[in-house]
Amino acid sequence: MHAFQPVAIQTSRGDGYFIEAFPFKNDGGQSPPNVIAYGLGGSQISVVSMFVNPYPKSEAKDWEQVDIARLRYPVGTTYADITGNGFNDVIITDEYGPSMDDLWMDGGRIVWLQNPGNSETGNWRQRFIGRSPSMHRVKAGHFTTRDRIQVAGFPIIVRAGDRVSPAPVVIYTAPEFPEDNEQGWDEDIAFPDSFRLVHDVDIVKSTNGGLDQILLAGREGINLVWYDETWQTWKSKNLGSGLGPSPENPYWGAGCVSLGKVDTDSSGYIGSAEGFHGNRVSVYVKEKNAPPGEIANAKWTRHVLHDFGSLNPRHEGSIHHVICADIDGDGVDELLVACMGSNPPSWERTGVWCYKPVDLQSGKFSRFKLSDDSAARIAVGHFRSSNVLDFATISYSVPGYFESPSPSVILHASSLITAKRLNDEVVFRVPRPQNTKLADEVAFLDVASRKLSLVVVPPLTQYKIQGGAGLKVLAGRVVWTDLNNTQQERTQATNTFAVVSTVVDAKDGYVYTRNEGAVFLLMTRSDTSGQPPYSHMDQLKARNIIPTHFSSTLRYLEFPWVKVEDRPWANGRFKASRFFDLEFYNLTGFHVRYDDDSDEQLCHMQLWTAGVGVSAGFHNHLGEPFCEIHACIVNGTGKGGMHWATVPDGDFDPSKPEAGKTDSVVVPDMYEHGPLWRTRRDGLPSLRDNGTVDYPWHAWIAGGRSGSSPQSFDVWVAFEFPPLIARREIHSEGVSPKDGVYRLVNTSSNMVAAVRDGDSTDGTPIVTQRSNGRLEEMWQVNSVPGTNVFTMTNMASASQAGVAWPPVAKQVLVGTRSHAVLNTTSTWSIVAEGSNAFQNYLPAYLPSYRIQLAGTELTWTTTDDRVVLAEGFSHCTPVWRLVQAPPSSV
Repeated sequence: MHAFQPVAIQTSRGDGYFIEAFPFKNDGGQSPPNVIAYGLGGSQISVVSMFVNPYPKSEAKDWEQVDIARLRYPVGTTYADITGNGFNDVIITDEYGPSMDDLWMDGGRIVWLQNPGNSETGNWRQRFIGRSPSMHRVKAGHFTTRDRIQVAGFPIIVRAGDRVSPAPVVIYTAPEFPEDNEQGWDEDIAFPDSFRLVHDVDIVKSTNGGLDQILLAGREGINLVWYDETWQTWKSKNLGSGLGPSPENPYWGAGCVSLGKVDTDSSGYIGSAEGFHGNRVSVYVKEKNAPPGEIANAKWTRHVLHDFGSLNPRHEGSIHHVICADIDGDGVDELLVACMGSNPPSWERTGVWCYKPVDLQSGKFSRFKLSDDSAARIAVGHFRSSNVLDFATISYSVPGYFESPSPSVILHASSLITAKRLNDEVVFRVPRPQNTKLADEVAFLDVASRKLSLVVVPPLTQYKIQGGAGLKVLAGRVVWTDLNNTQQERTQATNTFAVVSTVVDAKDGYVYTRNEGAVFLLMTRSDTSGQPPYSHMDQLKARNIIPTHFSSTLRYLEFPWVKVEDRPWANGRFKASRFFDLEFYNLTGFHVRYDDDSDEQLCHMQLWTAGVGVSAGFHNHLGEPFCEIHACIVNGTGKGGMHWATVPDGDFDPSKPEAGKTDSVVVPDMYEHGPLWRTRRDGLPSLRDNGTVDYPWHAWIAGGRSGSSPQSFDVWVAFEFPPLIARREIHSEGVSPKDGVYRLVNTSSNMVAAVRDGDSTDGTPIVTQRSNGRLEEMWQVNSVPGTNVFTMTNMASASQAGVAWPPVAKQVLVGTRSHAVLNTTSTWSIVAEGSNAFQNYLPAYLPSYRIQLAGTELTWTTTDDRVVLAEGFSHCTPVWRLVQAPPSSV
């Protein structure tokens, strides 16, 4: 099971009891949920807080606490869009009383807190639903009618200290206009005297437009209850009795319940804990041939998975909640178990345990510890990404039961990299490093003495690298200090027609990211894929090492070496030429894409191997719009590398290359080469008329035979990037600005550049306005790693300053979050002016700059209140001052 990193939502609480993932909007899960959390309050009023999810907003850092209610002894909560206005309302029970032995017999109130539609607004209006003493759990759904929201209420006992008498199950139906109702909702008793000590419930949502059903965990074990529309009556079915009774223990049966999904079966198994606040984890599994979704008519078999040991003198254990969720994305729910803690303290009985089905019919589950923090309950949700499930917990701290020494609310963030199968390839989806606070690493291939892993590291973070490992940067940059105390930096590409080592010889064992973070391929040493040299392809088996938390369709995928002449895209051309029957093989392949709405392609990777003297064939990517770089894992002869034509394309015959018309560079073991494509002065790729990158004829050619071995294979990785800027020295007049947050002030008008109203919509114009100090006029200016050009990202809209393709004079600059065409429409040269003649009210020591589109002479100017492009520049061209924003304003 992959790791979950704890991220504090709230620390140093006074108490803790309940937590719920709360979708603020009723938008079908499009928005990440907030978190509702609170304690019982004890002798103090309990503050019910909503913690606003910061992850949709890139500039937000913390979970903002908004107190939505102050209640006495609140216990259970749920939510529903009661008003139908698109915002979910909170439904909560309170006035329970200090304990089961000290109930408030006039309490057990249920209220709903009306969502104001603004997540920053506190103290939501309370509206009465109903009351029944000891009201303990509530759930919303459609239980007897489809046209009104209903609330099912579950008191735990009927009077203080009475653990024997049954308590009712109550159904409340919303009135037609719930906002206008102050007297309470219509009340029906579904079961007056059937169930005792119902500690928890789970709703079985209808998938076909029918009514919802309810699973109860109580003294009678696990029961399913539902309303039979045909017979107009409530029915129930006991699915299992749970823990058996004993004379000295008043708590038997079950205390927790959750329905688990298994592939297409929405009711694959039932997770439970036994008994009330018990210590035993169990599951119920139905017979093998039971129809998917069937519960009531299936035969269920109980399996005990784990016993946390003896109960305390009050006959209570450590388990307080269970929930089923597919946290590893394999299509089968895991069972998460919340353990509150114990006295004396026990690691075993504190935190969150995960039980993963291995052989469901046999009741075999593997077991993993996910968290060591006290957990009263678990809330699961797509808190940070629609592709990854996280979970949040609140510590259990209730006087008279168990009191955690340091109550807190914690988000447990899942590993970030996800993957899917695409035919015989893998598509990895990674977060943009700037948008995450967590690093993630996923190993996927063991080949040629190296284990290959995809790594994402957030900005300004250190990342430990195994000795002797190499890395190839796919995005961003990494730096380290080597053993000779020399500062090393790696970006997407080194200098043109050059090579650089991929091996990290960091003095302290770490690489460090800068403001943009980094995505890179990590190549660590392996002793399970043979050691070079490789004289036969049988020695070069590639092994899938994708972790177990990925789906089986990925983990069982094979990555064979295929002879190039047998690839479908070869079109038989190798079999009909001198390449036929040469030792030249291909292993494909791996896509890396960003996991945001852009779905932007970051890179495609595939591996190649060639025997002694084999040429991969001269080619020039005439129909392929990408920039390609190779990193060599093994150079079989020590002489293999890249060769390229030094003459115009028309003067070179790729089928009969002449040595006098080529140049070359050896790419040693664990080295990469720089750009081979033709570039302009500013480092941007030259383009052909068809829009593809202008390459000379080029080929990888393995070295000739040496020594006694008849064969020695080269192995390399090809990285196919969208067209990128080549690393090269670009002449600049004066000093470029340092990365940072700036106001862009026009020297002629003293106006600042801003995205209009901070609107994040693509195409919103960039305007000039009087400075107001708001985020819309602040820009994160970042250099593109390895170049002297910059991107400028607006702090309010998170969009970049750009222009539509193709760029022309008088074009209005806009904010855009879409991928730039060939990376030219949102990269800018910021060229320092040599003169201070245009100084105005700003101090003379602040330099002025021309801002021009990279690779062009199109320069920022203004027309009316818009920022536009001007053709060329002269002494009249408007210049801009970059005034660094104070940290307090960002």
